[in-house]
Amino acid sequence: MAKILIVDDDEKMRWLYQDILSSEGFDVLTAGNGEDGLKLAIENKPDLILLDVMMPHKKGGDVSEDLLDNNRTKDIPVIYLTSIITEEEVKAQQGKVSGRFIISKSSNRAELVRRINEVLPAGGR
Repeated sequence: MAKILIVDDDEKMRWLYQDILSSEGFDVLTAGNGEDGLKLAIENKPDLILLDVMMPHKKGGDVSEDLLDNNRTKDIPVIYLTSIITEEEVKAQQGKVSGRFIISKSSNRAELVRRINEVLPAGGR
């Protein structure tokens, strides 16, 4: 079973994603800020990280850079979560912005799960 870390300062979004992913059979960890997310990533080495772009103090891009700078976490795939762009805009960009995987928070459950399965390393699930 793949382990997914959700890092989002919005508690309702964390609970929603945790509920969806747990019901899909994923092992889920959550963090409410970038610092805690980075710590959990280092300690637990998840198979994938869902990372909110806009968070107070330590934004998703900063966390992503810290993950890349750490030998233990540099190979963990990251999907950015954002409410800044729509699902249609994500599709128009073929699921990536600046080379990073991204999903709109307005995406439905099926799209979220599809994207995660697409990004997870082979055999991760």
